[in-house]
Amino acid sequence: MDTTLQTLEALSCELFEHFDLLSNDRNRTGFPVFALEHGLDAEKRELLKSLLRHQQASEMPRSQNWLAWVVYASELGYGYTGDEYWTSFENLTPNWSYNDRLQIKVWFHKFQQSFNGVTPSGVWAEHFSIIAWPITHALLPRYLQEQFARLLYDLRFRLASYSLDAGSIGGLLAAHSNHASTRFRAFLEQEQLTGQIVVALLQDQAVESNELIHPRTLNRIVTDLEVVRNSREWLKETRHVVSDRFKGIRNADFLRVRSDNLAHLEEPNFSRFIVRPQLFLRYDGRERWSLILKLKSLRPVAAESRTLLSFLEDTRCRINGASDWKPRGWALANNRMGVLGTWPNINKPLIEFEESNLLIDHLLESEFRLDDKSVWLFKINKDGIAHYIESSVIRPNNRYIGVSRESLSQKLPQSRECSLACSAVSAVLFDTPDFFSDEFSIRMEEIGFSVARTIRIWPAGLPGRNWDGEGNSEWLTTESPCFAVLADHPIDALTFKLNDSPSEMIEIDSANRETFVRLSPLPQGSHILSVKEHRKSELEEVSRAQAAQGQMRLAVREPEPWIPGRTSFSGLIVTSDPYNASLNALWNNKVDIFVSGPDSFNVKIDVTLYDRGGSSFLNENVGTSVPLPITPDSWQCYFSRLLNNESFYWKHLDASSCTLEFNGESLGTCILRFEHDHLPVRWVLTKRQRQTLIRLVDDSGNRDADPELRFYSLDEPLNCIRLSSENARNDTEVTAPGGLYVAIHKPFIDAAFISVASARAGLQDLKVEPNIAVGLDQQSLRESFHILDLWFRSRRFGFLAHVKQRSITHHISTSIFKAICGSNWAAIDDLSQEATLSVDSIKKLETLVDKHTQFGRSLYQQTIIEGDEADVISHFFAQTRRYHVGGDRPLCEFAIRFANREFEVLSDANLDIFVSQISNKPALLRGARFVSLIRMHHSDPVD
Repeated sequence: MDTTLQTLEALSCELFEHFDLLSNDRNRTGFPVFALEHGLDAEKRELLKSLLRHQQASEMPRSQNWLAWVVYASELGYGYTGDEYWTSFENLTPNWSYNDRLQIKVWFHKFQQSFNGVTPSGVWAEHFSIIAWPITHALLPRYLQEQFARLLYDLRFRLASYSLDAGSIGGLLAAHSNHASTRFRAFLEQEQLTGQIVVALLQDQAVESNELIHPRTLNRIVTDLEVVRNSREWLKETRHVVSDRFKGIRNADFLRVRSDNLAHLEEPNFSRFIVRPQLFLRYDGRERWSLILKLKSLRPVAAESRTLLSFLEDTRCRINGASDWKPRGWALANNRMGVLGTWPNINKPLIEFEESNLLIDHLLESEFRLDDKSVWLFKINKDGIAHYIESSVIRPNNRYIGVSRESLSQKLPQSRECSLACSAVSAVLFDTPDFFSDEFSIRMEEIGFSVARTIRIWPAGLPGRNWDGEGNSEWLTTESPCFAVLADHPIDALTFKLNDSPSEMIEIDSANRETFVRLSPLPQGSHILSVKEHRKSELEEVSRAQAAQGQMRLAVREPEPWIPGRTSFSGLIVTSDPYNASLNALWNNKVDIFVSGPDSFNVKIDVTLYDRGGSSFLNENVGTSVPLPITPDSWQCYFSRLLNNESFYWKHLDASSCTLEFNGESLGTCILRFEHDHLPVRWVLTKRQRQTLIRLVDDSGNRDADPELRFYSLDEPLNCIRLSSENARNDTEVTAPGGLYVAIHKPFIDAAFISVASARAGLQDLKVEPNIAVGLDQQSLRESFHILDLWFRSRRFGFLAHVKQRSITHHISTSIFKAICGSNWAAIDDLSQEATLSVDSIKKLETLVDKHTQFGRSLYQQTIIEGDEADVISHFFAQTRRYHVGGDRPLCEFAIRFANREFEVLSDANLDIFVSQISNKPALLRGARFVSLIRMHHSDPVD
């Protein structure tokens, strides 16, 4: 027998015995076995790789050494960089063919059945059904180790007080991964796996047990973690914080079932969550103030359940007082701020979600309500911010802003009106004197304010974060809150009561010096400290005033990691839509970014690209001094200047991630991060000198059928050319002028538009004159809409790709419109785009809307010019019923949307149904377009 085979069989036998023993040990705990737990030292690992590669190169039989191949694949998974697993695998393994991939999955299934091996889980595992096996069995691939160590460090205080079973810990990590890369979030979906790794890593390093992770494998991961950047210190500090908690734990609860059904969830105790929003007024200059709502992250709430996390990730929300819908996942980020254009409706919570969720609705009702008052009080602090005072208590020698639906200037003669960029209310600014007279106190109470008692309590020693001077402060679970107490009148003692605990009386210094009170560290959550004065008996007999008493709210949270380069408070409000956009979306300029702040400020914007090792290799300035606010339109203009530089544009193909840094100097710094979001079936581009190469990557694991591959040229954008799967897997040059490449392997679709400049590129390359013929039958129309959708949503690459893509989609949508409405209508409609509608054009269009009725004239005379789209749709629907043009309300809404924003309807779930219906009712679409033109040009009715 060949020496190679003998040595390989000996290693295979050793592995079989090892995994058999390991599996028997794990049966007691229920933990699964990972192929990376093979127990081989570095020398034997290299020997195994060498033997298998020699076997593959010699085309020897592999089936008897299947276990060795499972270990080999897992080892390559451990070194995985997060990009292309099979490319590295094939480069390192001679004679490995594309079709051999399925055999790997078969062997991993065999490993799972033989040794209770782990089974990949989560959405990522469903989409990448083959490589999920070696990556999962690699436990913690190197490219994820730094992010994993950082996440543990960020959550170290939560881990120190969290449930000890692996499933709960895994759920905690998954709920706090919103700022992580796409691949890392996919990894954290495997909650039981990540929980097992955490429990193993945070135990005493000296533990020698196979109970969680094989000791040699665990030591290897820890060693690799400690050599990655700051991971050594992060892991060390995390172990220090949680060391007492994790000693000697058992893991019998690993396989417990986590219910995500809201009907079976107990209502969370919301007092544990510090999520109450804050209202404040920000001075914008020129005696004008803006109303700002600051929201804390709802991520602690999302950690209660995967269902809650999914709901918050997938549902848009809107601030009560603002009209715009925030992107999905917006409420999961910390310290979100929104500008309110209208005073909040007191009958609704301060934020609302597009859909309903029982637990979230309950939270909003209990924590997100604005008090129903006749007047709301804001105190101007030294930082120039006017904070909302819930208690409406005023104190001597301070400056306030009063907000009311009625004018307060007459009730406060010495006040002055100030401008508030918020409708439905008026505001006045006033100062309080050093001493409150009886008349002043009575007037204040009539307005709705309360005059303060003369016992002062304030944080002493350690600073009380967000102290508003009126009883609200924020502390850490590691701190002992300390307060100073000073009374300006004789009192005997003060009684303190924390939450529902027994009261405790403390005597007060008779010389009226400060008295200091220190509390023990408090658990995370909202705590109420009640304070009441006790006066000497002789004073009680002569005093008419009630004994002073009040409450202090202590919001206690765990420490948050400091991120270098970021301030604790940012005057910038930066929002991206979608909130989790990929690097490809950013580079295609398909991310809406809005930055607001004081109008007199400018910001500097930098874009930085990072390679797979996390090192930056490109930094460019988007704008040195960009004035605020930055709207989505202005952002796209700024960023497109960079993208038009072809040498800069192609750099993102070599990047693993990207950051956008908005530096407002004194306003603070905000950083947005973008990652490559790889699809299981995707087109991969490379740039070699002057060649643009494209290649198909299919990691879906679907071997029942080959992917459907299409190519659409710029000359005939509706006619597809079929491509060969075998040829597409190899690098192929994209010839000028390029085109649209589509790969479909259901349920996955990837469309990439590549624009390639000719050798002598010039202005003629900007001109696109495609040959488009849209059929009049329903099937042809539906296909045209779907191809338009592919062009519109495609990823763009190359020279002036955005210009050419926009031109192609415009030509296709115009051709669809002509096919439905008729060439006569379309010719006049085209002219109306270039100039103001003339009386003759109006008359012709009015007649062409519907030759059999007065539908067009009625629309022109009664169209709502200034109303919102909902009003327009309602009126349009009424007119279609009156003239029997046909169509129900949803179809009328579709017609109005298509006439105004044709690309918006492409994502409609009922697109095929609407297209079939409207193709038989051209007057309906002509009428919708007529309404759109009237509103666009704001013409006056003509008799």
